[in-house]
Amino acid sequence: MTGSDPGHEVTAAVRACWEPHALALLAFERGERDASILVVDDLGDTDALPARWFFRGEEEFPSLERRALDLCVGSVLDLGAGAGCHALVLQERGHPVCAVEILPELVDLLHRRNVADARTGSVFAPPAGQWDTVLMLMNGWGLPETLSGLARFFAVVNRLVAPGGRIIADSTDMRGFATGWRSEGGIRLALRDDGRYVGEIQFQLEFGGRRGDPFSQLYVDPDTLSVLAERAGWSVEIVDRGENGAFLSVLRRSGGQVQSGVPCEAPQPEDG
Repeated sequence: MTGSDPGHEVTAAVRACWEPHALALLAFERGERDASILVVDDLGDTDALPARWFFRGEEEFPSLERRALDLCVGSVLDLGAGAGCHALVLQERGHPVCAVEILPELVDLLHRRNVADARTGSVFAPPAGQWDTVLMLMNGWGLPETLSGLARFFAVVNRLVAPGGRIIADSTDMRGFATGWRSEGGIRLALRDDGRYVGEIQFQLEFGGRRGDPFSQLYVDPDTLSVLAERAGWSVEIVDRGENGAFLSVLRRSGGQVQSGVPCEAPQPEDG
């Protein structure tokens, strides 16, 4: 496959946010084994994310990621594929995989790592086609960026998932950091001090002295995810939980159910 999709245009704004990420992965590929991405968020935290994390083998995946791959069926659309660590495992298992990244240099990297079908795109401008599984890992629900973006994504994903298919994605429940609550549209939202949803966080990435522009990532809690998904015609099951609020969700069009799942709790009623 070609390394670009004619329907996807990389804007200057997208590149300004994500270029440090791409530069770090390409540096690791060239042999800079200590390459790390500096991650700064608006909560006041700064962390170093080793580029090697995107090049892991299956033996290094946490149990939540291994469970996600085991739940994939048929053809797979891997959104936010990174360096292809999940796509390569699925390919080896016999799944037809389309791996999607937002910058063309990352798509070229995916091809060099022998991902057969890699294309530029995003959750809002995906490649054309239908797949049995749409997969988003490493805080996959972060890709829609905000709660309003999540609602937009459900409108897009409806045309991507083949009949009987599923969405598999992970996130982290941040409600333990809430400082307030607000009922909005039938959802009891956990809030930050500034009134924003507690899981809407701004990040900046830096590598090699180049700092990208700020961008949003969403950490959605299972209850809010369930309400928004059900409004769009999807049922949610939480099929695995990890440390510090991490969880794995599987969504199918309403009426379907994933075996061995842990039911998602209903939204909490407002106090009083």
